[in-house]
Amino acid sequence: MKIASGFIAAILCVAFGSGVASADSVTVDYPSADSTVVASHPVIDGDEFGYFWSGTRGDRITETFTGTGLYDVSSLDLTFEVTRNVLNRGAYVDWNVFLNGTSVGGFIWSEFDGTGTVNFVRSFSPIVGNGTYTISMEVANTVADGYGSIAIGFPGSATLTGRAVPEPVMLSMFGVGILGVWLRRRRKA
Repeated sequence: MKIASGFIAAILCVAFGSGVASADSVTVDYPSADSTVVASHPVIDGDEFGYFWSGTRGDRITETFTGTGLYDVSSLDLTFEVTRNVLNRGAYVDWNVFLNGTSVGGFIWSEFDGTGTVNFVRSFSPIVGNGTYTISMEVANTVADGYGSIAIGFPGSATLTGRAVPEPVMLSMFGVGILGVWLRRRRKA
């Protein structure tokens, strides 16, 4: 009996330990040609989105990624280019970043930032998506008429880091362990 219960304990440790605890990351193109974009001219010259200036209109870049293999995500790293900046008179575009509808931070791009690379890196409490994640950057403010806008180049990149979705083998081992516990209890009765 002690051997069987030791075996079951080992199976449970493997099932709960190796299938879920490791940190993994996935890098995807974001923004990309597959992104959903709300802006005054969504696609400019085939590799830019723009012009972003209106939170009132709902300016945003959103894309859903499936099959990432990540059970949850606790870190997001975005890298992309601001390719045009015609903001003036102290104007800025205030962005909120969301993962599966949860705010994970934001950034501001002003006339003084010119054009160049945006590196947005944030860590946060795990957001469970079970392999499917939607990234959305949304303009939070509205730039006054005549004060300009910005454009964003694509593709950029997004790296999501979290824990892997448990593998089917680990889940079946867990099931075998539970079955063993049930059979042991049944024999005692």
